[in-house]
Formats: sequence, structure tokens, C-alpha cells
Amino acid sequence: MLFLKEKSKKFYHNAIYLFEKGDYDLAAFNMEQSCQLLVKYFLAKKMGEWPKTHYLVQLIKMLSDAYESKEIHDYLKENELFFDDLSDAYFTSRYFPKEFSKNLVEKLIDNYKNFIKFLEERMNEPLDFGL
Repeated sequence: MLFLKEKSKKFYHNAIYLFEKGDYDLAAFNMEQSCQLLVKYFLAKKMGEWPKTHYLVQLIKMLSDAYESKEIHDYLKENELFFDDLSDAYFTSRYFPKEFSKNLVEKLIDNYKNFIKFLEERMNEPLDFGL
């Protein structure tokens, strides 16, 4: 299951690279993929498998349930717009001509870094994303 975490890191680093190159749509998409795989990694670690859904909010709710964590539930609730924006990146970059601004993607990156730090603390596991 470690491959999920490693792929998550690769998507994260690719998102940063694409952001720096000015490709904000694909940067946002890669950020969402990183987040999705990271959550699936922790689900697989706990349950022995990961769900096949691509809905990020649903995955984080499953993570909260699997770890019986009110903190994860509260984090989701407090950051719902961030996770909705990431989900938009997944669906719109694939199927619709929506463009993401530099400002929005910059905020997505900052919020995702905070989420990674939150997971490191909550799960008591260093993720080594090089933040």
C-alpha cells in the first residue's frame, strides 16, 4: 500500500512543477490526485483495501469513520470549500473547459500543505513530502 503514498508524493511534486510553469489547471488536477491517493493510502492501511470512489469529500468521511476520528470530521467541515475546489479540479479539468487562476491554485497548494501536516500529526506518520 506504500505505492499509494509514493504516487501521492509524485502527483504533489508534479503539481508544484506545473504551478511554477504556469499550467494552473493541470497543477490543480495533480494536487487533487495527490490528495485522493493520500487519503486512499490511509484507508488501505487501516482497512486492507481502498475504495474505488473518486469523490474526495466522501473519501475523507470514510477516513474519519475508519479511524473513528472526530478531528478528521471537524477538519473536513472547517475546510469543505477547499475540498470542493479540489474535487472541481478533478472533474472540470477532465470534462469541462474551466480554467484555474494562479491565485486559486496557490491557495489550494497552501491548504493542501496544511492538510498534509494535519494528517502527519493525526496519523502520527511522517509523510516526507518535502514541504
